[in-house]
Amino acid sequence: MENFIDPKNIRQKIYDLREKLNISSHKYYVLDQPDVTDQEYDYMMRELIILEKNNPELITIDSPTQRIGANPSSTFEQVIHQNEMLSLSNVFNFEELIEWKERCEKQSNKIISEFVLEEKIDGLAISLTYISGILTIGATRGNGKEGENITENLKTIRSIPIKLLGEDYPENIEIRGEVFFPKNEFNEFNDEREGNGEAIYSNTRNAASGALRQLDPKETAKRPLDAFFYSIGDPRAASIETQKEILDKLASWGFKTNPSTLFVDELEQVKPVIEEKIQYRSNLDYSIDGLVIKVNSIHDQIILGTTSKDPRWATAIKFPSTQVVTKLNDIKVSLGRTGVATPYAVLEPVNLEGVTIKSASLHNLDYIRSKDIRVGDLVVIERAGDVIPKVVKTAENNRRDANSYRFNMPNNCPTCRSQLVKNEGDPFTRCINSECPDQIKRLLEHYCSKSCVDIEGLGEGIIKQLFDNQIIKSIADIYRIKHEDLEGLEGFGEKSINNLISSIEKSKSQPLSRIIHGLGIPHVGIEISELLVANFGSLDSIFSSTDESLQEIDGIGPKISNSVNDWISIPKNRDIINELKNIGLSLESSTERNLNNALSGENICVTGQLRNYSRQGIKDLIKSLGGKFQSTVTSNTSYLIAGENGGSKIKKAQDLNVRIIYEEKFIQIMDEKRTSL
Repeated sequence: MENFIDPKNIRQKIYDLREKLNISSHKYYVLDQPDVTDQEYDYMMRELIILEKNNPELITIDSPTQRIGANPSSTFEQVIHQNEMLSLSNVFNFEELIEWKERCEKQSNKIISEFVLEEKIDGLAISLTYISGILTIGATRGNGKEGENITENLKTIRSIPIKLLGEDYPENIEIRGEVFFPKNEFNEFNDEREGNGEAIYSNTRNAASGALRQLDPKETAKRPLDAFFYSIGDPRAASIETQKEILDKLASWGFKTNPSTLFVDELEQVKPVIEEKIQYRSNLDYSIDGLVIKVNSIHDQIILGTTSKDPRWATAIKFPSTQVVTKLNDIKVSLGRTGVATPYAVLEPVNLEGVTIKSASLHNLDYIRSKDIRVGDLVVIERAGDVIPKVVKTAENNRRDANSYRFNMPNNCPTCRSQLVKNEGDPFTRCINSECPDQIKRLLEHYCSKSCVDIEGLGEGIIKQLFDNQIIKSIADIYRIKHEDLEGLEGFGEKSINNLISSIEKSKSQPLSRIIHGLGIPHVGIEISELLVANFGSLDSIFSSTDESLQEIDGIGPKISNSVNDWISIPKNRDIINELKNIGLSLESSTERNLNNALSGENICVTGQLRNYSRQGIKDLIKSLGGKFQSTVTSNTSYLIAGENGGSKIKKAQDLNVRIIYEEKFIQIMDEKRTSL
């Protein structure tokens, strides 16, 4: 490509490509207003990569090719913050907020009426230092005075500019914000980790923190992180006079600011906002644990100053706790499809945000020991990420009596009585009997789930019934179910039998990636399954591949390649694959390839959480079938695919008369296209 460029103009060409890509990235990831197609963006990026590869002396740190350009680190260096990152004082009701305002007025000896109200994101506070407009240092808050240098990891977040837009920024400026893990990705991410035998994150904040503390930036890049920005370390460095002006400046420089921020000139205006946010915070795609109110005038902020811990000119309005206290009556063990024995708490039923909680996760034995949680204790329960109940700790008012006792993992599997094993360095206790009934049932449930082959009617209860009646004992047995097998079973009439047989037959045409995901190979979730199919095309090719060829794929390392080859080395698993072939399942991806123009000419947008596809998976599928994936709804959008917790894109689609279809309808459309081939 560079052969067509005069050598004298290569430097300018590289500069122009960087500028175009950085601007397009900002419009796509921050403004949600793409100005080029994915194909055009990819073409420019490929051109830049080639030019930089052949002219390495022209590579600069602000190039979009350098978002994931660093090698894994062995540790994080400490960074001294230019300006101390203080914490915030708290108020817990509107009356205390009034008292805070009165203190501000007394301290400044004037009436204060202008305030900025921001959502308090429950994520990880970060500091970004830009020199000559280039991101130079990115750090965690740490203890406020010094944090950890995570610059390369922060560069992987697309909503963080690596070069500031415009020209009116100071030579040296520090920007502050909050990195968060979107809630609509949280459950899927945890399900993936649990299925791979990895520890799940207790909430979205921990997930964000864990992602940013990966030693390899490529691992951070796999996490769907986002960020909002809200302040400047020293506003005087940019000659800024108000908090509102700070937010306007940040937006003009390319930062993503929270559109829910409000500007009020009377404190009474805040009261209904607090009540509304408490009521509707679970509908947001990010976790918030309160609101932050700031005096708008920077001059007034300087007069008010700070204490040793927090600024006097700002405070956090803390929301009511999402935690409750109840009694831990017992600890039992459940078995997952990979053999992990997971302890869970049996609780005295308690209401938490309108949901009755009877049980909660205890993760593993190491977690129980570290928290010194015992049967009979009063414990604190919270819904992690507003979804998953978990035991946080023992309650402060816990008083142990003679009936409380420490929990010990049983020596034997509660189902098959095989020995449970816990290896040193592994937090999980496992049943290593692959014939364990509970493992098989969990695997069958996983295989039939919506994220895998989606057999409607084969849920947990029916699978247990069929398993207990020895109708199914393996994945292959599902496809051998006959009409007469179900006759006479409780809950099965003529219609339900026909529906189930039909759903089983329909599942044979599911994409290969979903079949692979359903096999339950450790560390191989839906995204890895999609990668394997994209690179090898068939199950035979995947299972005949070497560790080396597997690890050539970006995103697959030794752990995954070993797991794939270990799985197929087991005779029982090879038998299952052969049985599935004999039954008539297509274990190669030619069906998808035959559909390569199925969505040609169609512009498709997606909103909300999908059950059957990861976000990257649906995007790759649309593009592979000739369609154009849009990040925002426009008048040219062919249709909007709506998942759970769909956001403002639905209203925009309605306003523009864009067709809205749900995920099930999209799958039906694809099935009809397959049938017509």
